Amino acid sequence: MMPDLHIDFGQRQQRPARAGIALLGVALVLTCVAVVHFWSAQDTRERQDAALDAQRQASFVKSHAPKTAPTPAQKLAQTQAAAVLRELTVPWQDLLSIVEDYRNQDVALIGIDQNPALSQIRITAEAKNLDAMVAYLRYLQTSVLLRQAVLNEHLVETNVPGNPVRFQITAVWGKP
Repeated sequence: MMPDLHIDFGQRQQRPARAGIALLGVALVLTCVAVVHFWSAQDTRERQDAALDAQRQASFVKSHAPKTAPTPAQKLAQTQAAAVLRELTVPWQDLLSIVEDYRNQDVALIGIDQNPALSQIRITAEAKNLDAMVAYLRYLQTSVLLRQAVLNEHLVETNVPGNPVRFQITAVWGKP
């Protein structure tokens, strides 16, 4: 059989040892010190982040400074510089070789005018007859450099022997 079990509910509990209470006190003090140190480090980091953000903002403002509106004199100078640049970048060598290299001798060039702002040239020429004029127009339309070659006007000169046709063609040049 089993021995009797003796349970005493009235017995006094033992008190915690003094060393345990001292150790608990030291742990609480160290925890408080750690929390204060953490808060101090957190404040320092926030101040450094704010200083870094201010420095980044100042750098951004310097690099993206608002541009002042150009004066009328500056606008005029820019417009004139753009016009000169357009004049200088006209591919004259290529344009003249296309216009002049027409194989048929039935067309004679009278003049070439330019409008660099619109990348246009206006060709004034004289052809032996209407068929020669149309052939020359088709020749210009098949060019790689010229686009939109169109006949502006033509005039059959009845008072000149052979009735030549004086005509004007406008074409736009572009990069091939």
